[in-house]
Amino acid sequence: MIRYVVAVLLAVAILGLAGLAIDAGSSDNSEQELQTAISDIEEAAVQLAADEELSPASHPNPQRVVELSIPTRSLTTEGVSHFEIEPVDDADASVARYVLDDGATGQELVDQRIVYHDPTDDRSTEIGGAGRQTLRLVLLADEDGDPIVVAEPPSSG
Repeated sequence: MIRYVVAVLLAVAILGLAGLAIDAGSSDNSEQELQTAISDIEEAAVQLAADEELSPASHPNPQRVVELSIPTRSLTTEGVSHFEIEPVDDADASVARYVLDDGATGQELVDQRIVYHDPTDDRSTEIGGAGRQTLRLVLLADEDGDPIVVAEPPSSG
């Protein structure tokens, strides 16, 4: 009888520890997925600005499409409550910031200035929702006629 009680207590303890380990790893998994998404955005934006030129008015604008995977809350990942890319004032860079549902935060420097929707404005690009997101980056002219990477509104896939 005592063996059964000890076995049950031991099983409960092991399950409790396993649950804690999975919970602790969920933030790390989500952060890793977001780091990959940020890296993909940066690569596309840098490549767009370096390899393309502004198009004449009658031609389509150069663009890159980035497929993102934004983590949803699950047993192995933490959900994302906020994810944005903010252009840095007076610099050719942006800062990607995120907040997970458990309160963990992170930010990463992106080596390209990315503005939202309007090439003459300095608005941040907010990437809302979870799951598959499609972000389109377009090379347009700013108010001075210089090329700038513009993020179109993300769409769910």
